[in-house]
Amino acid sequence: MKEETTSDSTDLSNNVPASTSIPSGDNNDNNNKHSGGFYLRWSRIRKTVDVQDNGGGGLMRSSIAGRRASSAPLSRTFSSAALSTATTTKETKDILCEASGYAAPGEVLVCMGPSGSGKTSLLNCLSGRTSYQEGTISINGERLTGHKMKKVLSKTAYVKQADIFFEHLTVQDQLTYTALLRLPSTMKRDQKHDEVARIISLLRLGKVAENPISMCSGGEKKRVNIGTELLTDPMVLLLDEPTSGLDSTSAVSLIRLLSSLARDQGKTVLTTIHQPSSQLFRSFDRLLMISEGHVVYFGTPVASLDYLRNQNLACPEGYNAADHWMDLLVMDHETMKEREGDDENQNNNNNEQGQEQGDDNGSTHSSHGHGRRQIPRLQLQLAWDNEAVAEEMDAALIDGGDDKSVNTDASDANNNNNNKKGHAYDDVKKYNTSWATQFSVLIHRSLKGSRSSIFTTLNMIKSVAIGLVVGLIWWRMPYTERTVSDRSSYFFFTMAFWVFDSMFGALMAFPTEKVVILKERASASYHLSAYFLAKTCSDAPVRLVLPFLYMCCSFWMAGVDERFGVFLASTGCTLLSVLAGESLGLLVGASISEMDKAMTVLTVSSLGLMLLGGFFVENIPSFVKWAKYFSPFKYAFDGSLQLVFDRDVPCDGSGKLENLCNGSDTGYAKASDVISQTLGVQGSIAFNVGMLFVIVLVPRYVAYLALRAQKGGDRS
Repeated sequence: MKEETTSDSTDLSNNVPASTSIPSGDNNDNNNKHSGGFYLRWSRIRKTVDVQDNGGGGLMRSSIAGRRASSAPLSRTFSSAALSTATTTKETKDILCEASGYAAPGEVLVCMGPSGSGKTSLLNCLSGRTSYQEGTISINGERLTGHKMKKVLSKTAYVKQADIFFEHLTVQDQLTYTALLRLPSTMKRDQKHDEVARIISLLRLGKVAENPISMCSGGEKKRVNIGTELLTDPMVLLLDEPTSGLDSTSAVSLIRLLSSLARDQGKTVLTTIHQPSSQLFRSFDRLLMISEGHVVYFGTPVASLDYLRNQNLACPEGYNAADHWMDLLVMDHETMKEREGDDENQNNNNNEQGQEQGDDNGSTHSSHGHGRRQIPRLQLQLAWDNEAVAEEMDAALIDGGDDKSVNTDASDANNNNNNKKGHAYDDVKKYNTSWATQFSVLIHRSLKGSRSSIFTTLNMIKSVAIGLVVGLIWWRMPYTERTVSDRSSYFFFTMAFWVFDSMFGALMAFPTEKVVILKERASASYHLSAYFLAKTCSDAPVRLVLPFLYMCCSFWMAGVDERFGVFLASTGCTLLSVLAGESLGLLVGASISEMDKAMTVLTVSSLGLMLLGGFFVENIPSFVKWAKYFSPFKYAFDGSLQLVFDRDVPCDGSGKLENLCNGSDTGYAKASDVISQTLGVQGSIAFNVGMLFVIVLVPRYVAYLALRAQKGGDRS
């Protein structure tokens, strides 16, 4: 860690402003009021990631190398975190380096810095949604290990920059489903609905409550995003650039809302903001500035201006302090040269006006020249005393010393609370609702999505229209020798079309919902198994309606069979093949995240399985013949033919069944011979139906395992 100062002789201890102590100034009353809240602290957090360059795209893998025994209390303590990026050339880059700091209840802590400085990475570490190699995170003075961190997740809300929802849902639906999933099962359903109404009123969403989220403005979506997290009454609220994309008025309104939540409800609020207005900047309770992974300032916004002045980097009068900070943190050598040239021109103009004024300007210029000896961001990184902040955070640990240097009142309150109630997280469960409740809520939500995406008017018209076209082409086939191949082709077309339709329809089921599911899973909303079963169970019945409409039209128009029982049985076989195709699509979609690759794999494999179905090629080479036993086309095709050709076929002299009709005393070709010799059908009806069930179930289970094996990014 870097602890050197700049070239001036300022004492290192003076580099940390007095505002670093917790709390300071007028905030004492506010912190005392919320002494029972969550004090989140972090000390010397270090995180590294290996980045392997792969054609311009980096694959980052986070790993926990080993967490140090020290931890900081639940005020958030920042120690620069270090994320190393190892390229194929073995180069490394520090993204976060030993961050230390804290966030107190009743206050809004704002983390600022240029793009790529490590703000989001810091939030990910503090929220427990990503691993880190070294350092300590604590709540109310108690260290958080991996197990305790998972428990605390339900008391921590993380509002990401992107507003991720199922946008076909209304605002009311989104908040209601969240309440039913994440609020404790001890609450009655009416109480949960009342809580939804309270959040809608608090965030002023009443006018858009019944509107689909897709029709909401950016500010409204952001409030819905925050409301989704506030429903669980979190003690810690983390927000990643919540004002991004909002106009200045909406941004000010949002920050005021966060301040109100912190002060009125005692919540610990930590947010990142890229470049706020001057009005926003001065409204922050506490400020953390970060540059290239290094903490360069931690204190109040007002005190930050005094700190810059002490570093000979004073903010010009009338200039936005936030813009000045950002200018300092992004300035490079070229920018410095341009500014030096501008300063010299200004000084030359001033020198022409008088020697006395020129001397004064020369003195000032000398001072500025001293400040430009190195790039400002490097000067600030070297000047800030990270270790002093880290030691102050370590002193707040219950087992690491008293809490006087941080907040005596809060420490006493925390110790009293721990003595009376145990740990702050002892009564926190990972999931607030049972598996059965999660399944019932998720299947209701999934059905709403399935109806809107699959069971549409256009899809119904398409299914009926195709059924009518097929019925006209295969119009009223008589049950004779010459229509055996026609009946066979009818069933093969039916199976091929609907299996392909379900395969490629199901391919996108998980990828299109992945970002939402990862977000909800990261906040411990439900078990993956509850989601998977609800998703597959809700899609299946909706997906089966369309082929059923097709069969109702085409089967009777084509005259496939006059018996209603055969219609039901063959329709059931068709629907089973649809579910089998859906299973294969789900498997590929769950296993391969890149859609172009998934589409290629499914196209090649599905065409191969269709060709192995037995309709196009009779003499399949022995070295690939075994693969036909994995084909849903084969079992659906064979089973349907066995259902229809259960009676002897009348010979009509067309010669289609010449080998079977010649020498027949009855004038009929035996059904068993037609099935086995002419059509090449194998196995019994029960066998073919049983194999379809196997193909329905096994790929779904493998798809579930594939989803479980995927790292959730935020929770890796």
